[in-house]
Amino acid sequence: MNKIPKIPRINDGSLNIMKCTQDLYGKLKRYIKINPDDIDIVNLKVNSPEGRIPIRIYYPRISETLKPDSDEAKAQGCLIFLHGGGFVIGSLETHENLCLKLARETGRIIISVDYKLAPKHIYPAAIRDSYCIYYYVCKNHKALKIDIEDIAIGGTSAGGNIALGVMEMCLRRKNRGNIPSALVLQYPVTDIESILMNEYTPSAVENAQGHTLTMEALNKMLKYYIPYFDKEAGEQYPHLLGNPYLSPAKSELIFQYPRVIMISAGKDPLRDDNRLFAQMLAQNGVEFEHHEYVQMPHAFMSFDFEETDKAFEKIKDFL
Repeated sequence: MNKIPKIPRINDGSLNIMKCTQDLYGKLKRYIKINPDDIDIVNLKVNSPEGRIPIRIYYPRISETLKPDSDEAKAQGCLIFLHGGGFVIGSLETHENLCLKLARETGRIIISVDYKLAPKHIYPAAIRDSYCIYYYVCKNHKALKIDIEDIAIGGTSAGGNIALGVMEMCLRRKNRGNIPSALVLQYPVTDIESILMNEYTPSAVENAQGHTLTMEALNKMLKYYIPYFDKEAGEQYPHLLGNPYLSPAKSELIFQYPRVIMISAGKDPLRDDNRLFAQMLAQNGVEFEHHEYVQMPHAFMSFDFEETDKAFEKIKDFL
């Protein structure tokens, strides 16, 4: 297995360093960017009640004569992608290679969302931003050359949690538009409440010192995202307990989900979280696929493993 870097310890100082490094990386990457020959990339900023939200659209080129801005271009299926990073880091740049591969493998238009990050923007800012983009895509599907009946949504890790939050919002606002056609989840966080209440699964204990995600780092990042969820102080917040926007596993609307594919990893603290969520999907009669890669760590699809290619192939076949 290829070597992967260990994540740094998460604290106020290291988080600031990571954010600065990420910003510099993003600026450098934009400066030296060479767009691929097979994909057209469009950057937009979408106006919303929460401010302007940057997005990046990846159009797989079906042929040279059918570019996305041509009149002849046909509407294509779309996947709205929400990056990982524990709600506190991650960007359009850090997950660009993953989005390019999704576009190539699936032939779908991929829309990557640069939602607002904690600790500056706490829960529910990320979900609101992401829902605004979903709503924007639905309303502007003709201009974007997107098939309104085939808009999937998904993401990695924290992004998977946010995607499920958007699904919850869509189901509660059915009269306002379409429901996503599918959910594409990669090692999502599905039960934040249990983690913050220190109700750990066996895999959270077994893989607590994982290379790409540790339980210490996860707890730190979640507390940046939801700083007022404080068990030690003896405070309880009823609007957070059982909240399906934070913990999709608590949702009473799972039975209304569209079809779902979930990729998970055996060496991940979230392995059992994902297994339990798969059980809930089955119990609620949801059409789903769950593929667990036993020897893989959290976030393995961002690395060059043989199993990474297999996981992308599963997503391609599913979509």
